[in-house]
Amino acid sequence: MDDILDDNKTTGVREVLLEAGSGELNRDVFEKVAVIATYSDKCVEDLEGLLSDWDNFSESLSKESSAILEGYCSLLLEDVDHAEGVLKGQKRSEWGAYYLARTYMAKNQAAAALKVIEAVHDKVSDSLPRSYLLVELYLKDGNVDEASKLLDKLKKVDDNSTDFLFHSGLHLERIGEYHDAIDSYRQTVAKDEHYAEAYFRLGYLLDLHGTEADEANEEAVAAYESCVKATPIHTCAVVNLALLYEDRERYHDAIKCYETVLHRFPNHPRANLYLGDAQASTRMFYDKDQERKADKHSQVLKIPVSDFELSVRSRNCLQKMNIESLGDLIMKTEQELLSYKNFGETSLAEIKEMLGQKGLRLGQGLENKSGEVPSGRNPLEATASPEVLDRPIGELDLSVRSRRCMERLDVRTVRDLINKTEVELMSAKNFGMTSLNEIKRKLAEVGMSLRA
Repeated sequence: MDDILDDNKTTGVREVLLEAGSGELNRDVFEKVAVIATYSDKCVEDLEGLLSDWDNFSESLSKESSAILEGYCSLLLEDVDHAEGVLKGQKRSEWGAYYLARTYMAKNQAAAALKVIEAVHDKVSDSLPRSYLLVELYLKDGNVDEASKLLDKLKKVDDNSTDFLFHSGLHLERIGEYHDAIDSYRQTVAKDEHYAEAYFRLGYLLDLHGTEADEANEEAVAAYESCVKATPIHTCAVVNLALLYEDRERYHDAIKCYETVLHRFPNHPRANLYLGDAQASTRMFYDKDQERKADKHSQVLKIPVSDFELSVRSRNCLQKMNIESLGDLIMKTEQELLSYKNFGETSLAEIKEMLGQKGLRLGQGLENKSGEVPSGRNPLEATASPEVLDRPIGELDLSVRSRRCMERLDVRTVRDLINKTEVELMSAKNFGMTSLNEIKRKLAEVGMSLRA
């Protein structure tokens, strides 16, 4: 990217598009257009102006190149409907089909994209960009075997390239090998410091699946920051970076990120929603001491009961009741434990002594502020379909912020989620009304609701 800018400091958007349309279209040409046309707000404005008067501007271009460049530039500006309309007429050509498929991917229509790319197979069967796009489409469609076979073929001819490393990372990510995928993305950006999509995937995986070490968290921020510096602007990276800034209570940096997205795309739904939450956070008061106490309490609740010296009978009973941590244990009452087979007063006294060592007691997790003990379960659980209740949270298609809050709360299924109250969710760090409304809406779509 730097080389392109250095070589074209005096080149305007009009000039670079005229040059692109007068020769053969290839990957380098499209990369140059992307870098120059989206380098600054002024460049973007120039591009928008050219697109609004494209018929007059493109008179000196060939008909095919003109249509493909018009569709490609519309895609750069995220005007996917216009891009689709223009590129449909060029779906029989290599680059027309390629960017039409990219347009369908931007619209979350992977099946349509796959159909377009497979239709030009005979014409461009040896095209590396097409082959790598097919890998992405197979993975999106859940066809991991086909993606794996294609990657094996690509390894024989292109295994040293950054594209191969990146798409190997996508494959590893799809099969759940997250740490290996992270390593693959690290290798990609080590070889090409301008590979924006690799930076994005690296930041995303480190944020969701990296270790709790500060190094991993900071690497996620650094990866997103590198992605944001690339052109064209990667809006998802900017929004996700803002969320990480919020995690670090850098609310003004987060606000700046959201405003950057909205400056370019005023109707961006997530940026509009999250900006309000970030602005509200700058006016909120946080009790640092209270927060540290809450974090310490949370760590105590995660201690496994196996860390304590218990009798064989007590240990076996807890294991059969699926009680793995102190947090699980304080959700039980004395009556519940005593009602279990082979669990007597001796075991009860042993358990109470163990909890007392950590300042805890049975039933503590069920108590609300008024001291009452609710049932702790959502009545919907008894009547809902197990297929709905056992659906992974990932299938609800939540926003990044809500999904990360679910991970913090160890909510993995719809069953786990409906047994949370609004108060419990709102108490999670960075979980605001926007996220709560999203959760309630997603649950309503599957006929569920939060516990009252």
